Amino acid sequence: MRLKLLTKSVAVAGALAVPATVVPAAVVVAAVTATSAAAASPAGGVSSAFGVSATGLVNVPQIPAVSSATGTHDKSLAELPANPLVKLKVLHTSAVAGRSRASVVDLRVVRAALSAHLITAKCVDGQGSSHLVKASLAGRRLAADAAPNSTIAVPVGGVGTVSVVLNKQVRGADGSLTVTAVEVNLTLASGKAETIDISSATCAAGGKTPPAPPTTPAPTPTTTPPGQAPAPIPVPTDLPVTG
Repeated sequence: MRLKLLTKSVAVAGALAVPATVVPAAVVVAAVTATSAAAASPAGGVSSAFGVSATGLVNVPQIPAVSSATGTHDKSLAELPANPLVKLKVLHTSAVAGRSRASVVDLRVVRAALSAHLITAKCVDGQGSSHLVKASLAGRRLAADAAPNSTIAVPVGGVGTVSVVLNKQVRGADGSLTVTAVEVNLTLASGKAETIDISSATCAAGGKTPPAPPTTPAPTPTTTPPGQAPAPIPVPTDLPVTG
């Protein structure tokens, strides 16, 4: 399905000398589902996810964005509106109380020389992870399962140094966690910085009831059957000896 979007024309010349571009948040979504889940509880907190966002000379809102504190919410997008930075085929996001997930298929960030077949982030009960499939930056293969907040800086011709943060994890004051699979930072020809977030998922910290402290059973009192004298208890003592 081809998506239709009214935007200003974008001129790309040289090393990306472009006018300020804004991609509207109201985009045509290929498929949207929202299913109520009676078993889900708000105790899991509000979860959210988005596929791609960009800030700087080219601005792309968080799309497709979902959030939920109860039922399951899913959104899919067939492709991004026309822009000079990010190309991809499919985005999918989902959120339910306590967990969220975002994935991007066949991504290319043109000026950053970043490409990947699949980029996924997921967050479950305050714990997050990311996974990359066939991802590379300026011809250098990126780790599939990078440690949290792994940073790589690579020189890219015509752009300068491009840095990426893999498996970026930020903990909120309330214990919630935001996992961004890839954060790209670069400087455009105009000298203005650009930040692109790819596959981001947020979830609340999981609530766990601490185990009850162990209890020591009270000693069982001994009783004497009726009509029976108690057993004598020997008492040690010294007796005088007489000759």
